[in-house]
Amino acid sequence: MTFQEVLNVAIGEGSAYAAAKNIGVTPTAFYRWQNKTRTPSDEQLNKIIDFTGLDPAQVYLATYAEKIHNTTAAAAFRHLAA
Repeated sequence: MTFQEVLNVAIGEGSAYAAAKNIGVTPTAFYRWQNKTRTPSDEQLNKIIDFTGLDPAQVYLATYAEKIHNTTAAAAFRHLAA
């Protein structure tokens, strides 16, 4: 699972705006996550997990794969999140 897939689950059949409101962040913050200019804090990740019901380990690994700058470590995180 990638972080973009996590966001897609949060959106579901709704909109990014609705997902942002349900998670408790601004639509701008959600948009920045989608465009990979920002990543959520751990507190925000917990809200995403609560809202989506996704496995916390997968969400954290997928998100940290986006945050980390070491390509080898990022690939390992993506593999574990799959």
